[in-house]
Amino acid sequence: MSDLRNFILEIPQAELDDLHTRLRSTRWLQDSFDGDWAYGAPLPFVRELCAYWLEGFDWRAVEAKANSHRQCLARVDGLDVHAMYRQSSHPDAIPLLLLHGWPSSCLDFLDLLEPLAEPPVGQPAFHPVAASLPGYAFSTSRPGMTPQAMAPILVGLMEQLGYQRFAVQGGDWGSLVGTELARQFPERVIGLHLNLVNGSPPEDPDALPLDDEEKTWTTAIDDWRSYPHLTLQSQKPASLSHALNDSPAGLAAWIGEKLHDWTDNRDGPAVSPDQMLANIALYWFSGCAGSASRLYYEMAHNPVQERYVTVPTAGAIFPLEVVKLPRAWAERHYNIVQWTVYERGGHFPAWEQPAALLDDLRRFAAHLQANH
Repeated sequence: MSDLRNFILEIPQAELDDLHTRLRSTRWLQDSFDGDWAYGAPLPFVRELCAYWLEGFDWRAVEAKANSHRQCLARVDGLDVHAMYRQSSHPDAIPLLLLHGWPSSCLDFLDLLEPLAEPPVGQPAFHPVAASLPGYAFSTSRPGMTPQAMAPILVGLMEQLGYQRFAVQGGDWGSLVGTELARQFPERVIGLHLNLVNGSPPEDPDALPLDDEEKTWTTAIDDWRSYPHLTLQSQKPASLSHALNDSPAGLAAWIGEKLHDWTDNRDGPAVSPDQMLANIALYWFSGCAGSASRLYYEMAHNPVQERYVTVPTAGAIFPLEVVKLPRAWAERHYNIVQWTVYERGGHFPAWEQPAALLDDLRRFAAHLQANH
């Protein structure tokens, strides 16, 4: 039985006024740590971002853009699941579930919905569905909501939208959730597209030949495990969440640092202030800082049990991604049918390299259609 409600993104003016009051009354750090990013988000960066949030950023424009697409809340197993979606005019379009990670959101895909649904002549088309993971934005959550537990919830969302079989695209947490969808529901998932490929290393890492570049990737995997946000949010997510839920400047610093550090800024800023603040503001207005970070705790206390993914899988590997698995290692875990290493891009390709991500998805869709 379908329980699907239309959703319109419209934050009351009183909440915008409250945000602006809080931004004006921010108690700024006295010590700027000399502007060194090694310490975290520098004071000048945070002050500039918050000044633009207060004086230049247009949240109502974000709402209008989001509301130009259909949005819904689907009730699945006692939870509300929020999604933006676009139905293609092409009869052979492939339903595509788009899954974000932390600290991003369904807004990652806002500019991709239209070109995915209505591609150039001769290119595959999709029915894209950009879901908010349970605990993010306007999707509710509950204790124990791991990637394993999210998979059937998202199947329920797609069913209510009328899609029994679909492809999945994901990065960060979206990669783990997408992998669980493919593991648990191989009869539903026709293809899995990942821009962050997960999997444990082989017992003997030297048993599989790696080129020099891939050897550097394996070192970075160990570095990633020591990232402070992983430790903090896996152990005591509530403590920091009180501060993030109360201070927009604190939220901007915590999320803005990741949007800066995990992107490819070699040719200039990879994520614009408007993109950063659209995402940060969504976290603020939905009050999801705590429920989103709790996913780290749930995962740490209920690790994924790895099983080989038989579903055809594509890997789109961007150079400044925080974790890059060598293809030989990935093939131990996934049925890899497409593997592309790019020269530009980082952790958020839908923002950083949208044209490359679109092309990669279309080539994958062509492969799926040719082998269906």
